[in-house]
Amino acid sequence: MATQEQIQAIMKIRRKWQAEDDQRDNDLPRVFDGVERTNDLQYGDDPQWNLLDVYRPQKRNGKLPVIILIHGGNWCYGSKETYQYYGMRLAQRGFAVVNASYRLAPDVVFPGELDDVDRFIHWMVAHANEFDFDLENAVLSGDSAGGQMALQYLTTWANPAYRKLFGYSRPAITFRAGILNCAPYFMLTQKLWPATRAYFTDQVMTEKKVMMATEESFTDSLPPLYVATANQDFLRDDSMKFAGFLMAHHHPHVAKVYGDDQHSRQHDFMISQKDKLADQALDDEIQFIQKNLK
Repeated sequence: MATQEQIQAIMKIRRKWQAEDDQRDNDLPRVFDGVERTNDLQYGDDPQWNLLDVYRPQKRNGKLPVIILIHGGNWCYGSKETYQYYGMRLAQRGFAVVNASYRLAPDVVFPGELDDVDRFIHWMVAHANEFDFDLENAVLSGDSAGGQMALQYLTTWANPAYRKLFGYSRPAITFRAGILNCAPYFMLTQKLWPATRAYFTDQVMTEKKVMMATEESFTDSLPPLYVATANQDFLRDDSMKFAGFLMAHHHPHVAKVYGDDQHSRQHDFMISQKDKLADQALDDEIQFIQKNLK
């Protein structure tokens, strides 16, 4: 059970970050030109949090490569609404996009949120024909906490021994790339905020170390990875450390730091729809994705 300190920290984050997100996304349209959106499809038992949207280009012919989004929010904030504009921008580029909410701390502890990721990925596999998903060309993308979960889920998909720890069955989907934006890595050595400890509790950190140590279950079967951060991202050094880890393992990847002293960028700047450098980051990631599709 979360402590009063943790709950207060979570409520402070939710108020502050919601105000920042509302300001960032002010005046954006509910539907982007050329995009068809299907909203609030229930993929699990929770009618509030187990919901997802599907965005697709209105003009399409046959199956579409699919990008699955995992929003960020320190495991205690956010929803699919946080990512809807970013997702529609991807749909404008010719992708089907699955954008899901999931349960948050303190209502769940690790690995409850990843369990929801597993649920909505299995849901999209089951509904692939209905939405023209090309399951042979899938991408898993996440920002911040969502990036941590994207890497973790890709590792369960690629490594049978690691997947067994979570009790997941391998979905019938082929991930061609992973997009990791401003994510934390090496979670066992992270200095966790009080709000974060409502999800990664002391018990979790003691009893589930093998599950938490995603990088120790690294396998060459992981798809190519795009590791992006910003020059003023408080997690920038995490991204650079992980890029070095991938380099040491000779794993295909691209690592980029956006922004400079004259044009600084902060954590998660990529999801802004009013930032030209965010547009460039999106172009770079799409180029990386297209290079790795079959």
